[in-house]
Amino acid sequence: MCLNKNMILAAAVTVLVTACMAPAHTDRKTQKLLDELDGFLAARELYIAKKQDQLDAYRHLINAAQDPVGRYELEFIAASEYFAFSFDSTQAYLKSAQALALSIQDLKRYHQASIMLGHLYAKAGNYLEASQILYDQIHPDQLSIPLQEEYYWTLYDFSKDMAGNSGMVERMSIPSAASFREQLYQMLPSDSPRYRCILRDQLMDEGRLDAADSVSRLLLGGVRPEDRDFAIHAFFQSEIEQMRDNQPDRMSWLVKSAECDIVNAVRDYASLTMVAQLILTTDVNRSFRYLRLSQEDALVYNAKLRPWQISRFLMQVEDAYQERQVRITRSGQIWSILLAILTLILSLVTYFLIVRSRKLTKLRMELEKSNNSLALANATLNGLNQQISRADKVKERYILNFLRGLSAQVSVIRAEDNRFRNLLKQGKADQLLKELSISGRSEKARDEFYETFDTTFLALYPAFVEKFNALLKEEAREVSPDGRLTTAQRIFALIRLGVDDSKVIATMLDYSPSTIYNYKVAVKNAALGDREAFEEQVKAIGK
Repeated sequence: MCLNKNMILAAAVTVLVTACMAPAHTDRKTQKLLDELDGFLAARELYIAKKQDQLDAYRHLINAAQDPVGRYELEFIAASEYFAFSFDSTQAYLKSAQALALSIQDLKRYHQASIMLGHLYAKAGNYLEASQILYDQIHPDQLSIPLQEEYYWTLYDFSKDMAGNSGMVERMSIPSAASFREQLYQMLPSDSPRYRCILRDQLMDEGRLDAADSVSRLLLGGVRPEDRDFAIHAFFQSEIEQMRDNQPDRMSWLVKSAECDIVNAVRDYASLTMVAQLILTTDVNRSFRYLRLSQEDALVYNAKLRPWQISRFLMQVEDAYQERQVRITRSGQIWSILLAILTLILSLVTYFLIVRSRKLTKLRMELEKSNNSLALANATLNGLNQQISRADKVKERYILNFLRGLSAQVSVIRAEDNRFRNLLKQGKADQLLKELSISGRSEKARDEFYETFDTTFLALYPAFVEKFNALLKEEAREVSPDGRLTTAQRIFALIRLGVDDSKVIATMLDYSPSTIYNYKVAVKNAALGDREAFEEQVKAIGK
């Protein structure tokens, strides 16, 4: 056993240890979408201020209105503008509009305000109040044709929303959304947005996803990306992609929906919360940030449905935290085991070098009998002594580095566990989210691992990059300006160390097996010689 091979084994152990702490990554397309979404969120307060100015203008007009009918119309418009911005303000304007309609004995306008109020309660999750207004206080035979269309559309939307939130305590026994379809089909023009929304929902229920996609894209094409309805249609397009198990496109449409909500200063939404849920396992910090914004908007809007939906997601956050604690504990155990293995390996290295030294010492004593071979024997002995000295220094450095790393890891984990445990006991969920969101330990550990691996490997094989590039075509050769290994070079560096399994390489470098496979195929396709013999040529580098 030679010194270089033992040092390679030690480096491989280091790779395995650090790989245990590597986090998951977000793919490039999703990362680009999320970066774009962050840009919209950065301007969120500007959109809210613009919306507030618009609403303030309506408030001043209402206060100045003297005619009851004119005041009613302004309050009804203000309620429409507040509908997705503030539950309390919308409710207040609609109730005021009802009172005005009664004061002038205008039953049509009273029913108009009542239908919107029932719709507001349904959207907010106040199902009991919605049912009392829509089913107990309004009789469809008293409504005009336009109001009947609005009434049955509201009942349809009410049933659909309640079915989608079946865990609510106030779930009522009301007709299903499907029971209103035929009636609405007869009342609505076939090219109207509401007709197409009902048709899209029916096609989705029946699993006819291609047809549902066509209708959904007609709806999307009929509105501008900055229109409020675009956010709703984009959300349902994401539901179609989910049913197709097309997660990249689902994420894309959810992000577009969330961006449209931000532009329109909507505070009663679902898209941003769902984006936070989808990226929880790959981008914890960003997920928590999106969730906090969703919580803030839901509390400002002051309806019961969104906070309830977000609270269900918080249970997933707690589960993710528990899983993280398990991974940290397991990582500490692996550190201990691998430190013991490393110590054993270095002890074996020392043993074999001592045995070798004794044999060479005996040989030197024999060679001293011959004056002609004395110089050669001394030179050989000096070289071996230097190897032993370097091996001792390498052993001491690796042991000290691993002991320091283990000690620091144990201290950090103990301090963080105590901190998180106290926060959980004190019920400080928001503070816990903040603590978790700013933790960058996994990313730092990953970067330190890459740096340690690159430095150690290049110290063992300083000519690896040059010889590796010599096996490739000119356009495929890479040289890192900072003296580090590229991703492809790092993969084949592990192959040079004897790690052949793509799954093992993926685990050690924190990539998916498919990513490792794609890198290997791309590099082999650029080989100058036989691509099938490429890995064996890489393994021969430095021998």
